[in-house]
Amino acid sequence: MADLNNLSDIKKLDPKDVFGSSKLLDKQCEQIWNDVKNLNLPVANIKNIVICGMGGSSYGGHVMLSMFKDKLNVPLVVQNGYDLPAFADSSTLVVLTSYSGNTEETLSCANEAKNKGSKTIVLTSGGKLADFIKDNTMQGIVFEPVNNPSGQPRLGTGYIVLGTIAILNKLGIIEIKDSEVTDAIDHLRNAQENIMREAKKLAQEIEGRIPLIFASLFLEGNAHIIRNQLNETAKSFSAFEDIPELNHHLMEGLKNPKDRKLVCLFLDSEFYPQIIKKRITLTKDVVNKNGVKPLEYKAKGETKLSQMLEILSLGGFLSFYLAVLYDQDPSVIPWVDYFKEQLHPVK
Repeated sequence: MADLNNLSDIKKLDPKDVFGSSKLLDKQCEQIWNDVKNLNLPVANIKNIVICGMGGSSYGGHVMLSMFKDKLNVPLVVQNGYDLPAFADSSTLVVLTSYSGNTEETLSCANEAKNKGSKTIVLTSGGKLADFIKDNTMQGIVFEPVNNPSGQPRLGTGYIVLGTIAILNKLGIIEIKDSEVTDAIDHLRNAQENIMREAKKLAQEIEGRIPLIFASLFLEGNAHIIRNQLNETAKSFSAFEDIPELNHHLMEGLKNPKDRKLVCLFLDSEFYPQIIKKRITLTKDVVNKNGVKPLEYKAKGETKLSQMLEILSLGGFLSFYLAVLYDQDPSVIPWVDYFKEQLHPVK
């Protein structure tokens, strides 16, 4: 088993520098925020929003939905698949997000958005989606992924998450002050060493167990992301649930099978209202009484945005360290690659 404090051990398992990409989350956020800030996006008369993306490229949509659902004045849905919802029309804003620009489901949605006459904005680093912008004179941003040395799309989290938020902010759909983003990125940068220490401790607690990620309200998107990161990077099965929804069913599912190896990670925040704080306390009690260990990470940022970015960083390091403990290369996704090869075999 590799030593989490031994850089030599880590480098042997991490030839593509996933660790380096994880440490550059603040730079990714800073870069994409400035890139979008300089764009001219004159989109108007939007009645609803569809954010299309798969896997890591949909992270921005999930965070957007949980972070700003109490401020959005128009319906927003995250679409993970080949087709747009039936309601999509010329008054719909379709945000197409694909880090690689070659995700087949998102490209399918791009063509459907074109056929429906929807207002379309693209967020990508290149590929066919970048060509789609040029060929159809559509709006979008093609970022240069200089702060993702691993080259792995799912390690470009900052580009996708803050890029999606920045686009909708630029359009006036949400309102975030530039100073709030700058302060949140500064917090992320200043808190990184502590985040890494906490991620190591959590990885050691989770090793050998199935992690369930619990969160509420504005951090629900983070729980979704950590689930995905643990699956892909750590090669560890994981699941996530939100409070209060899980209080109506999941607690009864902690009893069986008897040989279960579960651990529950609560993403906590001072910004949660009192009723949610009480629910978290009671949920931990139920978890304990069922012989399942509760773990907790309490975000320390001074705003919801800074806490979201902080936990985004935590998830990256947590999944990385757990991969190291399992002696896994965190960069490769052999079963995903195998599946894609079988889906579209080269003739």
